[in-house]
Amino acid sequence: MANAMFSPKDFKAWVIEEAATGTTPTLTSGLYQLDVDSVSFPSLNPNIVSELRTSVGRILHSNDFFQDNEHREVTVSLSGVFHKDGGHCMLLQNVCGNSMTPASVADVTLAYNATGVSGLYGASEGDKTFTLVLAPPDTTDGYNIVLSGCSVTDFSITADMGTNGGMYMWSCTISTGKNPTTNNTDTEAGTAYAGSDKLFMSALSSQGVGGISSGIVLNNFGVTISSPCVYTGTSSTGYTAYGRASEISVSANAQVKYDAATRPLIHSFNTQVAGGHITSHALTMTQSTAHDCSISMPAGILTNVGLSEGDVMMMDVEMKGVNVGSGNVVSFDLAS
Repeated sequence: MANAMFSPKDFKAWVIEEAATGTTPTLTSGLYQLDVDSVSFPSLNPNIVSELRTSVGRILHSNDFFQDNEHREVTVSLSGVFHKDGGHCMLLQNVCGNSMTPASVADVTLAYNATGVSGLYGASEGDKTFTLVLAPPDTTDGYNIVLSGCSVTDFSITADMGTNGGMYMWSCTISTGKNPTTNNTDTEAGTAYAGSDKLFMSALSSQGVGGISSGIVLNNFGVTISSPCVYTGTSSTGYTAYGRASEISVSANAQVKYDAATRPLIHSFNTQVAGGHITSHALTMTQSTAHDCSISMPAGILTNVGLSEGDVMMMDVEMKGVNVGSGNVVSFDLAS
């Protein structure tokens, strides 16, 4: 008997690293919970053929319908409060191609020569893919949706003084080339997120935007790493191989007060030339406790600068990180 009436807020999102790519680990322990605004339903994306054929009459005949459930990319978008913990940092590590270390939070970097992670599903390789579990409050009236072989294709950290007191927020898109399980009834268990590891703009000790390293009055900022997935090969459980697209991009944005410190940004954008770039402090967000997710994107180019009208004249600044032949394009200081 269907007795439950669920709220969207009842659902939970969990992640766990895979020892073998595309193979779902045990879900009854070892998971890490994500702090999400609400659980989004994944885009299942089956290939449906429902075109009218030369049959009897002008209505689709049941014999002409076909659905391919094997060759598709399944995606889901999630967002919420960023925590300095295993689950959230694991997603950031994955999009940057770092080893996933949820049991011990580590610094995350994207090197200038990063190529992303690729491989075959079913290989006994850790640090490459993970399983996502979207869980209802009980499995008597609901099913877990389990996505194995997952990779993060984009991950953003944002903060805005006018929203949630400048608390760090996150959003990401997760993708897999494996068929999802949509009727799992395991009782998932693991480490829940805590309320003590949230991060705030008010703890920033210094900020740099667009090459300006001091004197900035900051309203908001964001940084996004994008590394789309590609899939190929065929099997009865989905694609057989996964990899990353040709470009891994890092973009950043900030809104700052328009004043003597920031007015050069308009001229810098207007006179930017081919081959030129910001050499330091493209985006620097340093926390008073450095390993509370201090962010550094040293080199970049300006992609847009403009005034933003409001109660105070502000300036919107957008940038893209660049490879300068050494170092990291972006780094996140997280290791205690």
